[in-house]
Amino acid sequence: MKTALIKTFKDKSFPIQQQAVETSGQLSVFFKKKWIYHSLFWILYYLFICTAFYTAYDFHDLGFYIQLSAFMPVSAVLVYINIYILIPAYLYRRKYLYYALTLTLALFVMAYADQLIKNLYIHLGYKIYTYTSGLGFKSLFSEAVGLFYLTGFTTGIKLSKDWIQNQQLMKEKEKQYLETELNFLKTQIHPHFFFNTLNNLYSLTLKKSDQAPEVVLKLSALMSYMLYESNAAKVSLNKEITYLQNYLDLEKLRFGQRLYVSFEIEGEIDEVSIPPMILILFVENSFKHGVKNNINKIIIEISLKVEGAFLLFSIKNPIGENLSKENTGIGLKNARRRLELLYGNNYQLDISENDNEFIVSLKMPAR
Repeated sequence: MKTALIKTFKDKSFPIQQQAVETSGQLSVFFKKKWIYHSLFWILYYLFICTAFYTAYDFHDLGFYIQLSAFMPVSAVLVYINIYILIPAYLYRRKYLYYALTLTLALFVMAYADQLIKNLYIHLGYKIYTYTSGLGFKSLFSEAVGLFYLTGFTTGIKLSKDWIQNQQLMKEKEKQYLETELNFLKTQIHPHFFFNTLNNLYSLTLKKSDQAPEVVLKLSALMSYMLYESNAAKVSLNKEITYLQNYLDLEKLRFGQRLYVSFEIEGEIDEVSIPPMILILFVENSFKHGVKNNINKIIIEISLKVEGAFLLFSIKNPIGENLSKENTGIGLKNARRRLELLYGNNYQLDISENDNEFIVSLKMPAR
C-alpha cells in the first residue's frame, strides 16, 4: 500500500516537475540572448535617471523626461567602447596607463557630445539646460564625472561576469583533466590484469590441466565485465563482487590446495554502487606480493562490509620472502590516486604491516 501511494504521488507530481524544468530551460535560453538583458539594463538605467531627477528637483514636465532619452545613446557608446575595446585591449593586458588615458579621452569626448545635445535643446527653447550646458573645461569635467560613475559601474559588471566565466571555464578544464587522468589510470589496470591472468592460463595449459576450459570461461566473464562495465562511472556492488569472485576462482585453480581465501560479505549490498575496478587493485596486490616467493600455505583474508553510508573493505595477506618493501607496483598507487580523484578527502585508506602480514583497510562512500 505504501509503495502504491508513493508511486501515485510520483506520477501526479511528474507533470509539475516537468513543467518546472521546461520553465527553467526557457528562462535560461531567454537570458542567454545578450540583446535582451542589455536592453533591460538601459531601460532600468533610464528609469533610474528619471527617478533621480524627479526626487531631487521635483520636475513634473513629461517632455523633459522624454528629452533625457536622447542622452542614452551617448552613454551606451561610451560603455560599449569601454567593455568591448578598452578593457580587452589595455586593462586585461595590464597596460594600465594606456587604459587610463584612453578612457579619460573617451569620457571627455562623450561629455562633449552630451553638451552639444544640451546646447541643441537650448537652441530649441528649453532653458532648463542653461545652467549645465557649455563647452568649457569646467562643464566638460562635470559631465565627464557623471559619465565616469556609469562607466565604473558597468566596468564592475564586466569584470565580475568575465571572472565568473573564467572560473567556470577553469572548473570545466579541471573536470576534463580529472576525467582524462581517470581514464588513463583505467588503461593501466587492464594490461596489468591481463598479464597476471594470462600467466595463470599459461601455467595450466603447460600442465594440460582439465581446468583450462574453466579458466577460459572465467577469463571470458572477467573480460566482458572490463569491456562493458568498467567504463561506467559506477556499477552495482553485486557486479563488482561477482568480478572479484571470478578472479579469486582463477587464483584458486592456479595455486590449488596451497591457497586458502576467506571472503566475508556483510550488510545490505543490493542498493550500493561503487566505481568499477577499485577493489580488484587491492586483491591483485595481495596476490602479487603475498604469493611471490612464498612456498608455504597462503592465507588471504578479505572482508567487505556495508555500514551506513560507507563501504568497509579490508584484505590481509602474508608478506612474501625476500620481497622488497619498496616494490609495491602500480596497484596501490593507482588505487590511491583514483580514490583521491573520485572522493577527495572523503575516504580513508590505511596500509600497514603486522607480524609478517600486509594489511589494507579502506573506507569509502557506498552511494
